[in-house]
Amino acid sequence: MAEAPAQPSGFDTLSSGGQYSWKEQAADHAKYLAKTRAWPAISQAARAIDLEALRRELAAGVAVDLLNGPGGQTPLQHVCIASNASLVYQRGGTDAYCRWKGASPQRRRDMDEGIDADRAACCALLLEHGASLNPVPVRFRSPPLVAAASASSLAVVNMLLAAGCDANVMAPEPMLWTALHMAVISKGWHMAAIADALLKAGADANPPVLGGKTLMELAIGSRRRRLWPVLLRGGSILPPREHTLNWAYYNTQRAHPYLQKIDAAGSWAAHEKAHRAALQATFAPKFTHLIPPELVARIVEFSFHLGFY
Repeated sequence: MAEAPAQPSGFDTLSSGGQYSWKEQAADHAKYLAKTRAWPAISQAARAIDLEALRRELAAGVAVDLLNGPGGQTPLQHVCIASNASLVYQRGGTDAYCRWKGASPQRRRDMDEGIDADRAACCALLLEHGASLNPVPVRFRSPPLVAAASASSLAVVNMLLAAGCDANVMAPEPMLWTALHMAVISKGWHMAAIADALLKAGADANPPVLGGKTLMELAIGSRRRRLWPVLLRGGSILPPREHTLNWAYYNTQRAHPYLQKIDAAGSWAAHEKAHRAALQATFAPKFTHLIPPELVARIVEFSFHLGFY
């Protein structure tokens, strides 16, 4: 079979088969940025994740939950929803944006982590000043927790949960998705850790269907392999082998060997138990002359991701 042609440098492929150059993307960010110049200064600072500008506005007595306009968003919502792509363009222009798009995975991750550190600092400042965790629901406006999950900001998700944010908060109509939905359908470096944090904070592992698909169906059909055991451990229901909508990606991924192990065991909990027993049987003979047998089980539990493979 012939090898697929390499993706041209400087382009992203659209689902329609067309190509969307990085410079065209940067131009779109420029158009959006121009619209924000009519916003209040605190809203602009929040969307730019500019800590010092935010601090100046708050020190001047500007309301921490000021909206950027009728039906708009609060500064905390702007901090959480601001995309890394938009921020890279805003801070460095087209050249910086193209360098970010073309960076190696490790370099790209380093750059994204730097942005997220700024995001977390701004979030902490706004929370210190009493920013609302759950602003009045407005159509097409995601609550801070949902937005932070979409932005793959683990630090901000943890910060919001620690501040008392409801792990099951849902975006208003017509979206109706939760932060856990965002952890499954969005891309980012920390989605498995975000999903884990949300589940441990009480997020429903089986929220209402989205687009006719359950949460686990979305994770399987989207080929988010690292999320599968996290969701299953959290209580997500493993769906049938064939999707009723004949979703090709789902039907292919549902046959994955890992999911077949879950099917064979009868449940994720049974698979985890069998995995633990197999590891204990392997390691017990090697350690029982050094430590009590009951400690072998503890070592296995804390050393391996039981049930994850």
